[in-house]
Amino acid sequence: MRSQNIVETIRERLDIVEVIRDYIPSIQKAGKNFKALCPFHNEKTPSFTINPDTQRFYCFGCQEHGDVFSFIEKIDGLTFMESAQKLAAKAGVQWEGFSMKAMTENDRIRIELKKAMELASVFYARFLTSSNAETAAKYLKDRNVTKESIEKFKLGFSPLAENMFVNEATKRGFSKELLIKAGLAYVKENGQITDYFRGRIMFPIKNTIGEVIAFGARALGDFQPKYLNSPETPLFSKRKTLYGIFEALRDIRKEKKILLLEGYMDVISAHQNGIGFSLAPLGTAFSHEHADFAKRYSKDIIIMFDGDTAGQNAAVKAGEIFMESGLYVKLASLPDGLDPDDFLIKFGAEKFKNQLDIAGDIINFKLNLYVKKSPRNLPPQEKSKITKIILETVAKQNDEIVKNEWTKTIAEKLNISQETVLAELKKISYGKKENYSPSKEKTSFEQIPALELGLVHMFLKDPTLISYADKLNEDNLQSDFAKKTVIVLRNMVGENHRAIINKLIEEFPDPEYATQISKLSHEELNDDYSPEKVITKSVAMIVRASKEKRRQTLRKNISGLSSKELSEFKELTNELKNTAQLP
Repeated sequence: MRSQNIVETIRERLDIVEVIRDYIPSIQKAGKNFKALCPFHNEKTPSFTINPDTQRFYCFGCQEHGDVFSFIEKIDGLTFMESAQKLAAKAGVQWEGFSMKAMTENDRIRIELKKAMELASVFYARFLTSSNAETAAKYLKDRNVTKESIEKFKLGFSPLAENMFVNEATKRGFSKELLIKAGLAYVKENGQITDYFRGRIMFPIKNTIGEVIAFGARALGDFQPKYLNSPETPLFSKRKTLYGIFEALRDIRKEKKILLLEGYMDVISAHQNGIGFSLAPLGTAFSHEHADFAKRYSKDIIIMFDGDTAGQNAAVKAGEIFMESGLYVKLASLPDGLDPDDFLIKFGAEKFKNQLDIAGDIINFKLNLYVKKSPRNLPPQEKSKITKIILETVAKQNDEIVKNEWTKTIAEKLNISQETVLAELKKISYGKKENYSPSKEKTSFEQIPALELGLVHMFLKDPTLISYADKLNEDNLQSDFAKKTVIVLRNMVGENHRAIINKLIEEFPDPEYATQISKLSHEELNDDYSPEKVITKSVAMIVRASKEKRRQTLRKNISGLSSKELSEFKELTNELKNTAQLP
C-alpha cells in the first residue's frame, strides 16, 4: 500500500473524537461539536473543540488546530510519520512497505537516532548481566530492585572502559556524528570521540509509546557527577519529559492521578510496590512545560519529595508551578527526613499509601513548614513574616473561591482575622507571572470584509450552502481568501465535509490561513435565522458593492473612457439607481 493510501485509510478508520478521548476523557458533546479543556494551554473554561464532520480540532484559546495526525504529533511530541505509524496500529492498518522517500530529512534523522538509542538500551541491559557489572548488580539488589523491575524499566550498566559502545555502534553502521547527535558519544579535548556514559547504572528514558529517547545514569562509588542525564537532542528535552511516563500511563488513566517523586529509584520503588502512577523529573526543577506535559494525562497531582527541608521547599515550589498551570495539587510528606525509596523499603507500601491519603493542599503544607510551635505564642513580627510568605503562594492562585478559603485557613492557623489577611493580600506586590500560554492569534491576517467573512463562515460550516450563492461571481469578492474558498467549494460539490476542509488547508500553505479555516469550521452559527436567506441577502449586497466599486472607478476617469467602458458605466448606473442615491 502506498504511503498516501495508508494515511487516507487511517483517516477513514479512526474517529478523531475517540482518539482524543483516550487523552482527554472529559470531552463532552456541545451542539454538533465536542468540547474540553485544552491540553495545549492553561484554561478554566473549555475552548478546545472537535468537529466530527470535518474530523479536525481547534482551540479558540490558543489557536492550536489540525487533524488526528497533528493532534498525536503535538500531544506526544512525534513527527508526522511517527504519529502515522502509531495511528496505523490503532486503526489496524499494516505499516509494511512504507517508503522512506516520503519522509523528510528530519524524519529520517529521528528514526536513525531512535535506532541508535534502542541499540544502546539493549547494549547496556546486556552489560548489566556481565561480570564487569557486579558492583552495579549488588547496588540494585541492596536497593531491593527486583528482576521484574529491571526488565520493566530496561535498566542497564555502561562499561567503564572507553569506546566500548562507540565501537559496537560503528560496527553496526552508525556514524560517530549520529552518536554524538544522539547524546551517546562526545568529542574529548584531544579530538577523540568516546562514550558519553561510562561506569554507570543506566535508566532508559522513554516517550509515551515506549521508545527510548534518552538516558539517566547514576555513578557508583566516588565517581562524579553522581547523576548524569543525556544532553538535549532532537528526541529529548528534559523540561518536557517525565521519567516513567510509558510505564505509568495505564495506571494514571485508571487512578486518574499522578504522583510526582524526586528520582528514578523513587519511581521504580513505587511501581514495584503497586503505586504505578508515579513519575519523576529528569534532574531538573519542575517547569511549566512539565505541568503542561502532566496535565495531558491527569489534572490531579500529588507531590512527594524527600522529607528533608530542601525536599519540602522544592515540593512547595513545584506545587506552585503546577497550581499556576491549572492543576489540582496536593503535597505529601514523609517523616524522619526519609526519601520515598527509603520509606518504602523500611515501612512498606501500605504506610506509604497512608501518607498519600492524608496529603493536603499547598497552603496547609506550607503553613506546617513555617508554624513549628503554637501560633498563640508567635510574636506579631513572626506572624506578619509568615503571613507574607504564605500569601506569595495564595496570590498565584487564579480560583477566587479557593483563594478566599485559603485566607480563612491562614487566619485560623495564625490566630488573626481574615480581614487582616485579605488586606495584606491586596497590598502584596507579588509580581505575578502570567500563566504559561501560547502566543495570541496573529494579527497579520488580511482584513477580510465582514460580509465576505460571514459568508465563508457559513460555507465552511455547511459546504452545501454554496448552492445558494449561484449569483456570486468570484470577481465580486475583494478577499483572495474568500475567492479561493468559493472556487474550491464549487469544484468539490458533493464531496464530504472533511475532504473539503483538508483541500482548503492544502490550498493555503500559510499557517495563518489554515488557522482561520479551522476556526471558522468549528465556530457555531446562530440557530435563530435561516442560512439560505442570509446567504441570498449577503450575496446581493456583495454583488451590489462590487458593481458600485466598479462604477466609481469608471466615474473617476469618465473623460478618458472608451465607448465600451462608457456603455458599461451607463449600464451600471441604471442598474444601481433603484437601490441607492448616486452622486
